[in-house]
Amino acid sequence: MKRISVILVLIILSLSAVVHGKEFKFPEISGWKQSGEIQTFMPQTLYEYIDGAADLCLFYDFEELKVAEYQNEKKASVTVDVYRHKTPIHAFGIYSQERLPSANYINIGIQGYIESNVLNFLTGPYYVKISSYNIGAENQEILLTIAKKVSENLREKGTLPSILAFFPEEGKVKNSEKFIAKNFLGYSFLHSSFTVDYELPGVKFKLFVIEGVDKSECEEMVRKYIQQTRSLRKDFVEGRYTLSDPYHGEVDLHWKGRHLWGILSLNDPLLRQKYLRLFEEGLYKVITDRNK
Repeated sequence: MKRISVILVLIILSLSAVVHGKEFKFPEISGWKQSGEIQTFMPQTLYEYIDGAADLCLFYDFEELKVAEYQNEKKASVTVDVYRHKTPIHAFGIYSQERLPSANYINIGIQGYIESNVLNFLTGPYYVKISSYNIGAENQEILLTIAKKVSENLREKGTLPSILAFFPEEGKVKNSEKFIAKNFLGYSFLHSSFTVDYELPGVKFKLFVIEGVDKSECEEMVRKYIQQTRSLRKDFVEGRYTLSDPYHGEVDLHWKGRHLWGILSLNDPLLRQKYLRLFEEGLYKVITDRNK
């Protein structure tokens, strides 16, 4: 009986390792050898590797980091950091905070971008960061080769969060989508949110959407936001709210079902009305398509 119990424990541990991505192996790269041992960092020890940036990773439910360094005969080196987060949305969140809309984007994983000595990409619940030193003219080619092999070994891709399809295309700043994991606008009761930047002639603004667990959770968020802004409005019904936020100015908010969406930094009332409507049309088009 004791032997059976031990076997069951080993099976459970093995399955747990698979579920949490610990079966990942750094790839072999022609002309390059791994230098030293693979390093592993957990939430409690992440600060030992990226002291100044650890808090941001933890904000996005970081779970594990594995680090490998490669060297060639010329003593050039490449470091590969593989960050695993709790969900693909959390991985997208940290990635979205660090990318720039104007970056040189490449087709790897869900999305990636490359700079002079850096290649970062997103795939499944992983955020991969690859940096090089002293490679020379072949730098970008080497980074791309290693990135593709790492992506293949991770065996996860996925897509960008589906909720981003709700946002209207007109005026959208490409690659400006972000995920805020908690405390949106600085308020704990608004928890997480997706945002997108917009730019039209002479005006810049931001759209956001909060997806609640259900309608009642959204109602509670609206209730608390009204209390926070000391609005005179007393009814809590689905529809449009215009609130005077002491920190963010006038905020237009629309509540429908388990979604709250709104606009920041836009003074034109007609444009506000237009984009609230466009978002609602996009939201229900996606929902309708899902239910077909």
